[in-house]
Amino acid sequence: MSGGKTHKRTSQERIESLGIPKPRFIQWWKSSDKADWSMRIGIAVVAAITLLVACQTWRPSFAFRSGAIPTRNLIARVTFDVEDRTQTEELKLKRIREGAMVYRNRPQPLEQLRATLKNELFKVLAASSFDDMTVEQKSAFSEFYMGDETAQPGELPSDRFRMLKSVLSTDEKLDNVEFAFNMLSADKGPFHYGLLRAPQHKPEEGSQQQIQVYSTSDTPEDARYVNVESVQIALMDSRVKKALADHFRSRFDKIDDKEAVQNVAGMISDWIVKRLPQHETLVYDIPSSNIERTKLAATVEPVMQKFYAGRTELAFGGKPLGESELSLLRSEYDHWVASMSWGDRLIRVSAYAGMIAALYLLCGSYIFFVDDRRLLRDRLRLSQLLLLIVATIAFCFYAASDQYRSELAPLVVASIVTAVVYGRELALLLMAAVCISVTLFLGETLAHLVMLAAAATSSTLLVGRIRSRTHLLYVGGVSAAITVLTVVGVGIVTGETMSAAQLGDDVVNRAPTFYLVLSGLIREALWAGVFIAVAASALTPALPIVEKVFGVQTDLSLMELGDASHPLLRRLAQRAPGTYNHSINVASIAEAAADSIGANGLLVRVGAYFHDIGKMFKPEYFIENQASGINQHDTLQPAMSTLVIIAHVKDGADLARNHKLPVPIIDLIMQHHGTTLVEYFYREAARRSEEDPNGESVSDKDFRYPGPKPQTLEAAVMMLADTVESASRTLVDPTPARIQSLVDSIAQKKMADGQFDECGLTFRQLGSVRQSLVKSLTAIYHARVKYPGQQSA
Repeated sequence: MSGGKTHKRTSQERIESLGIPKPRFIQWWKSSDKADWSMRIGIAVVAAITLLVACQTWRPSFAFRSGAIPTRNLIARVTFDVEDRTQTEELKLKRIREGAMVYRNRPQPLEQLRATLKNELFKVLAASSFDDMTVEQKSAFSEFYMGDETAQPGELPSDRFRMLKSVLSTDEKLDNVEFAFNMLSADKGPFHYGLLRAPQHKPEEGSQQQIQVYSTSDTPEDARYVNVESVQIALMDSRVKKALADHFRSRFDKIDDKEAVQNVAGMISDWIVKRLPQHETLVYDIPSSNIERTKLAATVEPVMQKFYAGRTELAFGGKPLGESELSLLRSEYDHWVASMSWGDRLIRVSAYAGMIAALYLLCGSYIFFVDDRRLLRDRLRLSQLLLLIVATIAFCFYAASDQYRSELAPLVVASIVTAVVYGRELALLLMAAVCISVTLFLGETLAHLVMLAAAATSSTLLVGRIRSRTHLLYVGGVSAAITVLTVVGVGIVTGETMSAAQLGDDVVNRAPTFYLVLSGLIREALWAGVFIAVAASALTPALPIVEKVFGVQTDLSLMELGDASHPLLRRLAQRAPGTYNHSINVASIAEAAADSIGANGLLVRVGAYFHDIGKMFKPEYFIENQASGINQHDTLQPAMSTLVIIAHVKDGADLARNHKLPVPIIDLIMQHHGTTLVEYFYREAARRSEEDPNGESVSDKDFRYPGPKPQTLEAAVMMLADTVESASRTLVDPTPARIQSLVDSIAQKKMADGQFDECGLTFRQLGSVRQSLVKSLTAIYHARVKYPGQQSA
């Protein structure tokens, strides 16, 4: 008995020893790259969370637009208060009309008036007698007194001149006059708060009875409230006369002729009052008054109007919603959303998250099982796809906030971009998911979903092959027309067009009239058409950006790239004319073959032009360029010759990248040989190895192209076309039967070698490609009639 311990197998190890295959899911889980899988799931989760946040899924959407016609009366769902802006504004205007506006008091006009008064008096007093006055002095005196109806009998201007002369002769420098004038502006003087002909602000801008006044040396905050009557020039006559009379009585109290003093005071008062309208001192301070009006308006409490849940009507059915109704509905909506509990919000977010998960499953399953699962495996392409979808839904969500159908613009742009990048089949599915999401996020009706679907579907199906710069104009125009007709048709089918039915005085149903509905639908449809046409047209100059970002090529850019004047093609024709001729032939037969299975024939043709540009570095090592009959490979070992031949793939890709060729063209260059065997040199190496007793065995891995294998139908077609075109040159008598046999043989060999395992090429498609290649080669090598003297044709 052995002394070592025996290992006792577990039950799981015993079961596994039977070799029974495990379920595919378990096998996938064990063999999958967990980190890569987790990262791709994380990208999808981040996109979903971004969508839930961007579209504010925790709150219901506001589903009313300007001009919409509700089919029934809209009743408040919650009790709420709304400011009655009309009444509030009326109260604010009333408060402003009663408020005192701000004026600034400038003393300069009165100082100027005082100086003028003294100058005029000096001029008059300079005359020795009334009769000796000059014309200028008489004119100055006439401003003080020329006689009027108040003059006493027998009182003449000369008498007044003598009074003026006698009273003021004791005041040679007119200091008493100046003091009396200054007292008019002193405290309690008639000019203390300034002079104003009439309020300079309008009645609706402030009170006409009271103002606020501040002096130039103060600030508006120091303003005092003043009655307009106390500063109004029209009311200054009596006040000025009384003030001057009092001041003259006290300043000239030593003069015995008191009557003369009062007369002189009256003369000077009349002179001052007559000039006051030209010496207004109060100026309307507009900025300070605006601030004052704002303060006054802010003191008014808003007038609130109460609406009761289940009772108050917010809008009437059959009537288009205007700004007032929308404002009321928006207030009711805000109060309703604010009253929602966190549980309700969480339920809404969870429901939308479930919808997104369902759409993920639907679209992801289609991509994985039907379309191209490499799209899900490539993190960059997956991120681009999700970013495009999330951005489209978000833009549609926010663009739908107005009364127009502007959400159609980002939808149409996304539909065209998706069709160009991912093909029409996948684009239709993705845009259907987008339309459903947008409709649910906006809380819209089935009619809205139909409108979005019409725009997205028509745009996607009409894109096709973009071969001209006007193609998208055509797409936009036709899609706009289809959407316009759809909006009108669906609106008529789903809308209420009956007239209002009444029972007594109570309206039972306020359904809109057919004309009102139809006019609204046409207006809405035309706006939708405008946005679609503009969006599609605006995308034309942006196509190069789309191609650069997503790494695709439109037919328009491919045709520009396939110009024979391209520097690479011109250089290829000069350095390797045989290769250039071969590339032209491959392009011709490959395009027809690609078109026969629905692949992008134009991409194959342009790719064929460039697929062998790597041969430019060593053209003499390729047989099509060996015109002198000298074979450079005769002096090389088979392995070295293989390296030279294989190098043209990498050299071509590097050359293409250096000249900024698109990624699809570079992929065709890299994949057009796949991992095929360089058969001639492999056999030559095997023969030499057999002849050499000491020779090592030859592995076919050392004589294969590095790949990758063709990843697309286009790459598979070009591989087959490239091979059969080269092989057909070796046919001595290229009859249709021999060409058929050659093509079949090469196709079987490529398929047996596994070159078509990763491109999704079916047997049916392979048969179509073979038939197309046979037809094209037969046409090239068709028999010609021999003319006399010709040995061959």
